[in-house]
Amino acid sequence: MVAIKPGMTADIISAGDETKKERAPMQTIIYEITDRRLILSQTTPPITNAQQGKRFMVTFLEKSQGENPRYSFWATLTGLLTNYEIAPSQLGTALVLERETSPQTYNLRMSYRINPTMDSGLTVVVRGAPVDVVDISIDGVRVRSKSDIALTARDIVKLAITIDGKTLDIEGMVIRVWSAQTAIGAVGNMQFASIQFLSNQKGRESLLGKKIILMEREKLANRIR
Repeated sequence: MVAIKPGMTADIISAGDETKKERAPMQTIIYEITDRRLILSQTTPPITNAQQGKRFMVTFLEKSQGENPRYSFWATLTGLLTNYEIAPSQLGTALVLERETSPQTYNLRMSYRINPTMDSGLTVVVRGAPVDVVDISIDGVRVRSKSDIALTARDIVKLAITIDGKTLDIEGMVIRVWSAQTAIGAVGNMQFASIQFLSNQKGRESLLGKKIILMEREKLANRIR
């Protein structure tokens, strides 16, 4: 795993904004690292206490490698330090984040999400149970199920993603779980989960990446007709 080091400059952007061109990432400096806990400098515009619990993508350059590749990881804002010693005799506000995922090579298209149709040729199975795909990217998937798939945040799960008859076995981490009431007259709640992919990056980039591009082209073609 590439090392995250104090003193590194990084870009930070809130979840959901990473694919929006009009939302520029905010610059920060990594002050401290303790296992998964990170302390970062305040951004401009500033991040506030109201955003505690929100997920952020953090990206940085690994300058020790020849081509200076950019890496990214997901982290959750757990608090703000209002009297953090930035330098001797200089106090300021710092951000405290809990890292969720390991750094991976960053590619903007990995964060592009698409809503597959029922006849798209893409299916997902989580812990042996078929689920409906809300949206999917090379980076992760959001799923729903009418049955209780017994997931909790930070669970490590096995997924099988079948794409036009070919199956990718992937390990993932559950980021968030929630439920919503089903339509009037239906029994029970609809269960939802966001899952971050952790393994088989090569397979995801080749097979899943190509499928996402193909589905997007088909959607665009259908709009033009």
